[in-house]
Amino acid sequence: MDGKKVAAAYRNFENAVTGISTYTLLSGTRLCSHSFRKGHIVAPIWTHGEFLRFITLEPGTITTWEIGFTSTHGLTKIGTLPAPDDIDISPKGLLFLPTRSRLAFTNRHIVRVWDALDSKLILNFEGNERLMEFSFSSDGRFFACGTGGQGFNLWKESPTGYVLHRKLASSFVLHRKLQSTYVYNHGIYSGFWIIPLLSPNGESIISYCDSSIQLWHTADPPSTAPTQHDQTPFILQFSPDGSLAATARRSTSTVTIIDLKSGDPRLIIDVGTDICGLGVTGNTAAVVSHGRIITWDVPAGDCVLGGRVYTHNSVRTIVFNDSPPHGLYAAISPDFSYVATAEGDSLDIYDMSTGKHLVGVCDEYWGVPCPWFTRDGREVLRKNRWELIKDGKSDLIGLEPVEWDLDSPRGDHFESPLGHNICQDGWIFDSKNKRIVWLPHSWRVYEINQRWDGRFLGLMNSALPEPVILEFDE
Repeated sequence: MDGKKVAAAYRNFENAVTGISTYTLLSGTRLCSHSFRKGHIVAPIWTHGEFLRFITLEPGTITTWEIGFTSTHGLTKIGTLPAPDDIDISPKGLLFLPTRSRLAFTNRHIVRVWDALDSKLILNFEGNERLMEFSFSSDGRFFACGTGGQGFNLWKESPTGYVLHRKLASSFVLHRKLQSTYVYNHGIYSGFWIIPLLSPNGESIISYCDSSIQLWHTADPPSTAPTQHDQTPFILQFSPDGSLAATARRSTSTVTIIDLKSGDPRLIIDVGTDICGLGVTGNTAAVVSHGRIITWDVPAGDCVLGGRVYTHNSVRTIVFNDSPPHGLYAAISPDFSYVATAEGDSLDIYDMSTGKHLVGVCDEYWGVPCPWFTRDGREVLRKNRWELIKDGKSDLIGLEPVEWDLDSPRGDHFESPLGHNICQDGWIFDSKNKRIVWLPHSWRVYEINQRWDGRFLGLMNSALPEPVILEFDE
């Protein structure tokens, strides 16, 4: 409590030894150590008067121990409590609440809270994402658990156990350097983790990741809760003439065509099936969905804004002759000549006017599942960069790999043609290296979720209800 000494637990996986050591904080001198051949030390270590207390966990038993900061006071067993039989004792995913003798633990998509005093589970939740980092308030009224996505769940104590109180979506930008790899019994999983931390009194909660922190209050939400929106990734394409943008959430069925001059929706298309890819020109919109290419006319600028059309209003539907599987990723070339599709390690090119399969290559999936055409339509990108090789004027006969030259303009949609640059701190610089705008944290995204086209920048953060489109002076 005087801040002069520190205790740390450790685990040696080679010989299965778990231990705890204390040190003088300023000099780092080790004062004493204790090791255990049985049991796993579970966070946290807490003070009890002039002593330290901690627990070890082994199948069926939670044991509380007490030691002094120095070797003067030896190790003493305080007592034991029952532990659930099916707990997975692993290096991650265990948290003990000393004030209420509660043990939280996870296994992949499941999080449980065990009341050791009453020998019962008071939370048994199975989610759709991996669940890991969690936190109790000191009185046990609240419990929060982070997910492998961009948010966390908050539970509140009730007479029957913990009940879901709120779902909180974070707006952090998750940089690649934060990616962590966890080893499980069923293999290796890499992901990003938002870490929630409840205040001791349970009245507020922070979530943190990298250098960003968000503060929330645990009070009951307002009677009219904010509308929850889908968090599947966006697709965003600009028309070659810079007049329109087309956007949709992947695997949903609605496309919005936006007039970039006014900012209003020009057309809303209800496709009726999952969207895999889309494209737009000054007067045409096209959607790739379930092995088909569906095309609509886009009304002129003096039309009624926000008009809605359906599949039966389309002007043409082309079926791929070699129909790719559902759930693929697709991109349409700027001149509407080709469709590139990707599924697993396959990258295939189809003729957009006939649906004929033209060429395919193996392009190993590596973090970028969706293919993209360069602005001139001469190359397609995924993990690698491929040049479209043609015979004569139009017949495509092959794809040739192209070397990436990081020092020369790439000509793709992830690079500003006007020389703008987005830095990691959120500032956008112009071609003369002058700061012109700062992006709020919720707008910041990976490069793969940015679309540059002329003076426009599209930012696609799936945690937001719609993309953000910015216009810059040339």
